[in-house]
Amino acid sequence: MKKVLILLIAFSNFLIAQEVQKVEVVRTDDQISNLFDELGTNEIKLDLVDLIAFPAFDITYEKIKNPYSSFGASLFLNLTSDDGSLNWTDQFSFTPFYRFYFFNKEDYGGKGFFAEVFTKFSSYNYDVEYYNNNPDPTQPGIDYWEIVTEKSFGIAPGAGIGRKWVNKLGWTFEINIGVGRFITNAQMEDAPRPGVNIYSYRPEAIFKGGICIGKRF
Repeated sequence: MKKVLILLIAFSNFLIAQEVQKVEVVRTDDQISNLFDELGTNEIKLDLVDLIAFPAFDITYEKIKNPYSSFGASLFLNLTSDDGSLNWTDQFSFTPFYRFYFFNKEDYGGKGFFAEVFTKFSSYNYDVEYYNNNPDPTQPGIDYWEIVTEKSFGIAPGAGIGRKWVNKLGWTFEINIGVGRFITNAQMEDAPRPGVNIYSYRPEAIFKGGICIGKRF
Protein backbone atom coordinates (compact mmCIF):
# COMPACT_ATOMS: atom_id res chain seq x y z
CA MET A 1 0.00 0.00 0.00
CA LYS A 2 2.83 2.35 0.85
CA LYS A 3 4.51 1.63 -2.51
CA VAL A 4 1.26 2.34 -4.37
CA LEU A 5 0.89 5.69 -2.54
CA ILE A 6 4.47 6.65 -3.37
CA LEU A 7 3.86 5.80 -7.03
CA LEU A 8 0.69 7.92 -7.10
CA ILE A 9 2.51 10.91 -5.58
CA ALA A 10 5.40 10.56 -8.03
CA PHE A 11 2.99 10.30 -10.97
CA SER A 12 1.10 13.41 -9.80
CA ASN A 13 4.33 15.38 -9.56
CA PHE A 14 5.26 14.25 -13.06
CA LEU A 15 1.96 15.48 -14.47
CA ILE A 16 2.32 18.83 -12.72
CA ALA A 17 5.86 19.22 -14.09
CA GLN A 18 4.62 18.54 -17.64
CA GLU A 19 1.94 21.22 -17.46
CA VAL A 20 3.07 24.38 -19.26
CA GLN A 21 1.61 27.67 -18.24
CA LYS A 22 1.83 30.45 -20.81
CA VAL A 23 2.32 33.92 -19.38
CA GLU A 24 1.99 36.97 -21.61
CA VAL A 25 3.84 40.09 -20.51
CA VAL A 26 2.47 43.36 -21.77
CA ARG A 27 4.35 46.56 -21.04
CA THR A 28 2.32 49.57 -20.09
CA ASP A 29 2.88 53.08 -21.45
CA ASP A 30 4.57 54.02 -18.16
CA GLN A 31 7.02 51.14 -18.52
CA ILE A 32 7.82 52.18 -22.10
CA SER A 33 8.38 55.77 -20.94
CA ASN A 34 10.76 54.54 -18.27
CA LEU A 35 12.70 52.52 -20.85
CA PHE A 36 13.38 55.44 -23.19
CA ASP A 37 14.05 57.78 -20.23
CA GLU A 38 16.87 55.44 -19.23
CA LEU A 39 18.44 55.82 -22.69
CA GLY A 40 17.94 59.60 -22.76
CA THR A 41 15.72 61.91 -24.78
CA ASN A 42 18.42 63.63 -26.87
CA GLU A 43 20.06 62.18 -29.96
CA ILE A 44 22.91 63.23 -32.26
CA LYS A 45 23.51 61.40 -35.56
CA LEU A 46 25.68 61.68 -38.67
CA ASP A 47 24.63 60.87 -42.24
CA LEU A 48 27.15 58.44 -43.73
CA VAL A 49 25.89 58.77 -47.33
CA ASP A 50 26.62 62.51 -47.57
CA LEU A 51 29.97 62.08 -45.82
CA ILE A 52 31.12 59.49 -48.37
CA ALA A 53 29.46 60.79 -51.55
CA PHE A 54 30.39 64.51 -51.53
CA PRO A 55 32.03 64.66 -48.94
CA ALA A 56 29.66 66.75 -46.83
CA PHE A 57 28.97 67.20 -43.14
CA ASP A 58 25.33 66.35 -42.38
CA ILE A 59 24.52 66.21 -38.68
CA THR A 60 21.09 65.92 -37.03
CA TYR A 61 19.84 66.68 -33.54
CA GLU A 62 16.61 65.00 -32.45
CA LYS A 63 14.66 65.57 -29.22
CA ILE A 64 12.43 62.67 -28.17
CA LYS A 65 9.31 64.47 -26.97
CA ASN A 66 7.54 61.27 -25.83
CA PRO A 67 7.55 57.59 -26.92
CA TYR A 68 5.38 58.48 -29.93
CA SER A 69 6.86 61.71 -31.34
CA SER A 70 9.99 63.84 -31.65
CA PHE A 71 11.32 67.01 -33.27
CA GLY A 72 14.70 68.29 -34.36
CA ALA A 73 16.78 69.73 -37.18
CA SER A 74 19.50 68.73 -39.65
CA LEU A 75 22.47 70.88 -40.65
CA PHE A 76 24.18 70.21 -44.00
CA LEU A 77 27.52 71.72 -45.05
CA ASN A 78 29.17 70.86 -48.35
CA LEU A 79 32.90 70.38 -47.73
CA THR A 80 33.99 70.53 -51.37
CA SER A 81 33.82 73.28 -54.01
CA ASP A 82 34.06 70.76 -56.85
CA ASP A 83 30.53 69.79 -57.88
CA GLY A 84 31.74 67.30 -60.50
CA SER A 85 29.09 66.49 -63.11
CA LEU A 86 26.16 67.58 -60.94
CA ASN A 87 23.83 70.18 -62.45
CA TRP A 88 22.85 71.49 -59.01
CA THR A 89 24.01 70.84 -55.47
CA ASP A 90 23.38 72.12 -51.97
CA GLN A 91 26.12 74.16 -50.38
CA PHE A 92 24.38 74.73 -47.06
CA SER A 93 20.98 73.75 -45.69
CA PHE A 94 19.02 73.78 -42.45
CA THR A 95 16.05 71.38 -42.15
CA PRO A 96 13.76 71.35 -39.08
CA PHE A 97 11.37 68.39 -38.81
CA TYR A 98 8.65 66.79 -36.69
CA ARG A 99 8.24 63.00 -36.46
CA PHE A 100 5.53 60.55 -35.48
CA TYR A 101 6.68 57.07 -34.36
CA PHE A 102 4.71 53.85 -34.74
CA PHE A 103 6.00 50.83 -32.80
CA ASN A 104 4.98 47.74 -30.82
CA LYS A 105 4.66 47.69 -27.05
CA GLU A 106 7.90 45.76 -26.60
CA ASP A 107 9.99 48.49 -28.25
CA TYR A 108 11.71 51.50 -26.75
CA GLY A 109 10.19 54.91 -27.38
CA GLY A 110 11.40 56.91 -30.38
CA LYS A 111 12.18 53.73 -32.28
CA GLY A 112 10.75 51.84 -35.23
CA PHE A 113 8.84 53.08 -38.27
CA PHE A 114 8.21 56.83 -38.46
CA ALA A 115 6.66 59.49 -40.68
CA GLU A 116 7.84 63.09 -40.67
CA VAL A 117 7.14 66.55 -42.04
CA PHE A 118 9.98 69.01 -42.68
CA THR A 119 10.93 72.32 -44.25
CA LYS A 120 14.29 72.67 -45.95
CA PHE A 121 16.06 76.05 -46.13
CA SER A 122 18.97 75.70 -48.53
CA SER A 123 21.63 77.69 -50.34
CA TYR A 124 22.64 75.90 -53.53
CA ASN A 125 24.47 76.18 -56.88
CA TYR A 126 22.90 75.25 -60.18
CA ASP A 127 23.96 75.31 -63.85
CA VAL A 128 22.45 77.36 -66.65
CA GLU A 129 23.21 76.42 -70.27
CA TYR A 130 23.13 79.13 -72.94
CA TYR A 131 22.77 78.20 -76.63
CA ASN A 132 23.40 80.92 -79.21
CA ASN A 133 21.65 80.05 -82.47
CA ASN A 134 23.27 82.90 -84.39
CA PRO A 135 26.72 83.64 -82.94
CA ASP A 136 28.19 86.92 -84.11
CA PRO A 137 31.97 87.12 -83.74
CA THR A 138 31.76 90.93 -83.87
CA GLN A 139 29.67 91.07 -80.69
CA PRO A 140 30.99 90.21 -77.24
CA GLY A 141 29.04 87.71 -75.17
CA ILE A 142 27.99 84.11 -75.53
CA ASP A 143 29.38 81.98 -78.34
CA TYR A 144 27.63 78.86 -79.55
CA TRP A 145 27.37 77.16 -76.12
CA GLU A 146 28.24 78.16 -72.57
CA ILE A 147 27.53 76.90 -69.03
CA VAL A 148 27.24 79.36 -66.14
CA THR A 149 26.96 78.37 -62.47
CA GLU A 150 24.42 80.42 -60.54
CA LYS A 151 23.73 80.69 -56.81
CA SER A 152 20.29 80.72 -55.17
CA PHE A 153 18.37 80.24 -51.93
CA GLY A 154 15.21 78.14 -51.61
CA ILE A 155 12.58 76.98 -49.14
CA ALA A 156 11.08 73.52 -49.66
CA PRO A 157 8.43 71.93 -47.40
CA GLY A 158 8.06 68.16 -47.67
CA ALA A 159 7.39 64.82 -46.00
CA GLY A 160 9.20 61.54 -45.55
CA ILE A 161 9.28 58.12 -43.93
CA GLY A 162 11.95 55.96 -42.34
CA ARG A 163 12.89 53.42 -39.72
CA LYS A 164 15.15 53.59 -36.68
CA TRP A 165 16.77 50.89 -34.58
CA VAL A 166 18.05 51.52 -31.03
CA ASN A 167 20.12 49.14 -28.90
CA LYS A 168 20.26 49.01 -25.11
CA LEU A 169 23.40 51.18 -25.03
CA GLY A 170 21.65 54.02 -26.85
CA TRP A 171 23.36 53.63 -30.25
CA THR A 172 20.99 54.22 -33.15
CA PHE A 173 20.86 53.26 -36.83
CA GLU A 174 18.42 55.03 -39.15
CA ILE A 175 17.30 54.90 -42.78
CA ASN A 176 15.08 57.69 -44.10
CA ILE A 177 13.74 59.05 -47.39
CA GLY A 178 11.59 62.05 -48.28
CA VAL A 179 10.63 64.54 -50.99
CA GLY A 180 9.79 68.23 -51.00
CA ARG A 181 9.09 71.06 -53.41
CA PHE A 182 10.57 74.56 -53.57
CA ILE A 183 8.11 77.39 -53.11
CA THR A 184 10.59 80.19 -53.88
CA ASN A 185 11.75 79.39 -57.44
CA ALA A 186 9.30 81.39 -59.55
CA GLN A 187 11.95 83.58 -61.20
CA MET A 188 13.56 82.54 -64.48
CA GLU A 189 16.87 83.42 -66.12
CA ASP A 190 16.77 86.13 -68.81
CA ALA A 191 18.46 85.73 -72.17
CA PRO A 192 21.40 88.17 -72.56
CA ARG A 193 20.25 89.02 -76.11
CA PRO A 194 17.82 87.78 -78.78
CA GLY A 195 18.67 84.46 -80.37
CA VAL A 196 20.07 82.91 -77.16
CA ASN A 197 18.16 79.91 -75.76
CA ILE A 198 18.40 78.97 -72.09
CA TYR A 199 18.18 75.65 -70.26
CA SER A 200 18.20 76.08 -66.48
CA TYR A 201 18.90 73.31 -63.97
CA ARG A 202 17.34 75.29 -61.14
CA PRO A 203 15.63 72.56 -59.04
CA GLU A 204 11.88 72.51 -58.47
CA ALA A 205 11.81 69.51 -56.12
CA ILE A 206 14.26 68.08 -53.59
CA PHE A 207 15.13 64.59 -52.42
CA LYS A 208 15.92 63.98 -48.77
CA GLY A 209 17.40 60.71 -47.61
CA GLY A 210 20.21 59.13 -45.71
CA ILE A 211 21.73 56.34 -43.66
CA CYS A 212 22.62 57.62 -40.19
CA ILE A 213 24.46 56.37 -37.12
CA GLY A 214 23.89 58.18 -33.86
CA LYS A 215 23.93 58.13 -30.07
CA ARG A 216 21.12 58.83 -27.64
CA PHE A 217 21.90 60.51 -24.31
